[in-house]
Amino acid sequence: MMYIYTNIKNKAMKIYRSILLNEGDKVDRENVGISWTLCEIFAEDHAKDINRGVKKDGFVIISAEITEENIDFDNTLFALENRDYEYEVVLLPCELKCEVSYVESVEHIEEGETFFGTSGSNSFEDYCDDYEGELTKKDFFEIANQF
Repeated sequence: MMYIYTNIKNKAMKIYRSILLNEGDKVDRENVGISWTLCEIFAEDHAKDINRGVKKDGFVIISAEITEENIDFDNTLFALENRDYEYEVVLLPCELKCEVSYVESVEHIEEGETFFGTSGSNSFEDYCDDYEGELTKKDFFEIANQF
């Protein structure tokens, strides 16, 4: 899927997020998270790495389609500049239609399951209010075109 920067407002972009769960846990639909990635493979690898440390039963990968209006560009550009290989997309508070695209060791959730949730409003200690780096929205969309 190609995204053309000059006409992105009406185009959807697919993003991914991993959520660690124990058997019986449910995805928190009131806060599915603001930190997502453009790369489904990164979401899965990230979940596997973290899962070893926190010893959850498994995880799910969810996807959602967003538009430019959903993106917190200050923090997305900051993350792209400072977190190599994460291809992070930070969301503004918004409602999302999510789809479970992968399930690892969590039997009560099915691949293909869809649900509505909100991104929540968490922030991380290194988030910024006003990005002053060299990356631009155009750079972001050029990176997004690679996925």
